[in-house]
Amino acid sequence: QAGGSQVYVNITRNKTNAAEARLQDMLFPTDDRNWGIKPTPVPELDNVKPGQMMQGPNGEPVDAGRVADEIQREAKAKALLMQAEIDDQLNEARYPTKARDIIHDAAQLGTGIVKGPVVVGRIRKRWDIMDDGSSLLQITEDLAPSIERVDIWDFYPDMSARTIDECEFIFEKRRLTKRQLRDFARMPGVLKGQLRKLLRTEAKETHVAKDYVNDIRSITGVGSVVDSSRYEIWEYHGPISKAELIDAMQDTEEPLPEEEIDELDDELEAVVFFSGQCVLKVAINPMDTEDRPFSVFNWEKDESSIFGFGVPYLMRNPQKVINAAWRMMMDNGGMSVADQVVVNREIVQPADGSWQLGPKKLWYLKDKTRSVQEAFATFSTPSHQMELANIFTMARQLADEETNLPLIAQGEQSSHVTKTSSGMAMLMNSANIVLRRAVKNWDDDITRPTITRFYDWNMQFNESPDIKGDYTIDARGSGALLVREKQQENLLVFANVTGSNPELALRRDWEGLDREIAKALEVPYHQITLSDAEIEERRQQIAELQQQPEDPNAQIKAAELQLKQQQMQVDTQLK
Repeated sequence: QAGGSQVYVNITRNKTNAAEARLQDMLFPTDDRNWGIKPTPVPELDNVKPGQMMQGPNGEPVDAGRVADEIQREAKAKALLMQAEIDDQLNEARYPTKARDIIHDAAQLGTGIVKGPVVVGRIRKRWDIMDDGSSLLQITEDLAPSIERVDIWDFYPDMSARTIDECEFIFEKRRLTKRQLRDFARMPGVLKGQLRKLLRTEAKETHVAKDYVNDIRSITGVGSVVDSSRYEIWEYHGPISKAELIDAMQDTEEPLPEEEIDELDDELEAVVFFSGQCVLKVAINPMDTEDRPFSVFNWEKDESSIFGFGVPYLMRNPQKVINAAWRMMMDNGGMSVADQVVVNREIVQPADGSWQLGPKKLWYLKDKTRSVQEAFATFSTPSHQMELANIFTMARQLADEETNLPLIAQGEQSSHVTKTSSGMAMLMNSANIVLRRAVKNWDDDITRPTITRFYDWNMQFNESPDIKGDYTIDARGSGALLVREKQQENLLVFANVTGSNPELALRRDWEGLDREIAKALEVPYHQITLSDAEIEERRQQIAELQQQPEDPNAQIKAAELQLKQQQMQVDTQLK
């Protein structure tokens, strides 16, 4: 309504930021990764059954069970090496930082998209010390798997599919400058003639899809920025026909061998880069598994679409009610703060000629036959602040329920907050249950498929044989659902119960338990823990002290002290 209040109470931003921060804190703790790699539970042995005897290198009989144990131990060691290799690759790709951006997309827009592994060239610097004492900088470039965040506005999947696995094809849009296209030309398999043809055209001629950035700029008040100097490049992942592949391979320096062409099916999984009418690169999917590098995470899944719902969409109706109630409160407050005044101009006249009310204002009575009480009348607008405040409060409660984000999960106090630390921990754990589904969705939709693709890439392309084996991916993001206080309490109770029972003590890895307790207490474990050599040295010192005979003089002094104490007790009783 014209003239009404236009205030906006942005509860949505607070809810979205709280949900995003809470999920980031759960999935990416600062002291541990949210995934792991472990060998399969049963080691695979060729033609060996449990209990069957095998022959050793000298013909001696060897139990197959012992061989399986050896294989299991070796598999665990290799799994740790594979885990360290993938962890290093993800850290080089800044995976935690990009994952936080993906969580932001999912919380705000409903969908976050990760792409990986993608092969990139990394520049590595190393300083070598020469014989004369000088330093020489060595710069090398190697290919390594990386990971990328895909902007939701540049992601065009098969919209007839409900999940990313059902997609027949996927398109990804990019806008590249001429400098970025020169870097793209260094990739193997690029059709240089097609790229030169593209660069002879105007960049705006390649624009097909609308640029969403200008819309966002207009919403935020920045204004539109002309960006016609960037070429629109499309990346296609999906099936192509054999004829299309042969046609593309004829323009490359290394054509596809005829025997390989004959063995192809009618369609095969490929990656195609194109812009406008120019096909820039065609390559067969390099992965033997033919997996596509995309994974999609939804904050709230939509059963009919790949794209999901974010926190703003879930609380859109309570946000409207909150704004309406607050604006009505402002309008009602403005009307009820002062009375409405009615003046009969035929009876009175202002001395200053202005009809504006004010203090100590002088009025002239024009009609002496009339009463001055007939000239003025006041009317009050009733205040409805309490009723409107109740609507506002109910709308906020509905926002909590519709988003599954209570105030305690946002770090704010509510009416049912307890005064004890254990009670608060229980409430926090209960509040975390509402985010359990989002954490499990991340484990199922992002962590497990992405780490699996990195595992497959290393199994296929990594040259180190020490990391290869039959492993499974352990996604443990849900392990962070307990608050620190509850984890501390559970670990300490478990350690006490285990230590008091000799049978349970034999079953425990005390070094691992010590590490977990330090992690829960947020104590720097490696800074306060001795090395294995230092621990063994301390054990020898304690053993030597225990083996030394006790000093006779010390025994005499201890006996004299004990006699004195007994004499003092007797004297005290006599008194």
